[in-house]
Amino acid sequence: MKKYKESQLIASEKTGLKPSSIRTCWIAEVKREKGLTRGHAHNYGKGKGAPPCPKHIKKVLREIIKN
Repeated sequence: MKKYKESQLIASEKTGLKPSSIRTCWIAEVKREKGLTRGHAHNYGKGKGAPPCPKHIKKVLREIIKN
């Protein structure tokens, strides 16, 4: 399983965006969909939540994060 920084770098290369533009919450969202997380984040349920991942980035992240 790839680490978040590694996933950010690969996704940024494939999308042409800066690595800092690929949010870790989007990576977590894809990992959660695939059942690769251990549970909710420590700040789950506080505030308004994370912004949803754009479809074109989610597609790239799904390719990167294969189980």
